[in-house]
Amino acid sequence: MTNRITSGRQRYDRTTIALHWLIVAAVVFQWISGQTIDWFPRGPLKIDARSVHIVVGAVVAAATLYRIFWRGYRGARLPPAERGLLGFAAKGMHWALMANLVALVGLGLSLAWLRGDSLFNLARIPAFGDYAPTARHLLANEITDLHSLAANLILVLATAHAAAGLAHHFILKDGVLRRMA
Repeated sequence: MTNRITSGRQRYDRTTIALHWLIVAAVVFQWISGQTIDWFPRGPLKIDARSVHIVVGAVVAAATLYRIFWRGYRGARLPPAERGLLGFAAKGMHWALMANLVALVGLGLSLAWLRGDSLFNLARIPAFGDYAPTARHLLANEITDLHSLAANLILVLATAHAAAGLAHHFILKDGVLRRMA
């Protein structure tokens, strides 16, 4: 494998940038849709709202896995913008975002599989396991709580990540934000 870290490069490659912003937009949509699903009355509209959430969640999962693959094997790597403690914090933030994103989509897809959710009343995800209805309900509630926690955590992490990017742009004026534009 060749070294893809080049000091002359100023921006990430198009695929990395497109995946980044696709995931950002989808996560924002997912957070909003997750907060509003319960506003729908039981029935077809709620099933459709949950179905959209599941489908977009699957898109987030696929885009995240592809981004991890792309970063590891194909994407351009830029030299760190910061050294020392700030560089360590930046690397930690990127790892925390990716780990939380993987956990978030894993929990969400596990929940849909555990419940055996309907997709637009056209097909049903096969329910996982041979659980008694009460046990299935309790486990689904636990996974829902963890999924909600991960969703709120990604919002906090992404806000801190965006704030750091804006600080680089407006305070440090070092061009870091333009790397992902």
